Amino acid sequence: MHGIMLVNQAGETVASVGWDHLDGDVAMFGGFVSAVQMFVGRVASGTEVKDLSFGDMRLVLGKSGEYHVVTLHEADATNALSENQEVVKLLADNDGALNEGILDLIQEIVSRNKGDSEKIGESVKEWTESQMDKAKKSASDWGKTVF
Repeated sequence: MHGIMLVNQAGETVASVGWDHLDGDVAMFGGFVSAVQMFVGRVASGTEVKDLSFGDMRLVLGKSGEYHVVTLHEADATNALSENQEVVKLLADNDGALNEGILDLIQEIVSRNKGDSEKIGESVKEWTESQMDKAKKSASDWGKTVF
């Protein structure tokens, strides 16, 4: 596992560990996760996204109380779901308390199997750029249709 992010229901990133090597705004990413979950929940009657894959990376999303637990893994990681659930259980066992001790335990989880951070950063950057290109094209097409 390369990183853990906790996002509340309002889309605010309340904690992130191991994401500091990535280009981008973790606060904005937290809003993205919350928006995706809200959209899918409305469209698919309460269903939630469990994981997203892009390039060589995979995000696994879990839920613990009021938090979305987002973990970052290599795409072929066979233990990605169990590692995500380890953080979910840690929060559940502590009634969702987010204090220095819990954050230290989360840091230990990330540190014990930290991989090549440059590879992760490049994968996330490439995926983000491709999504922005798609969004720009869609907006342009929409503008041509409407106007």
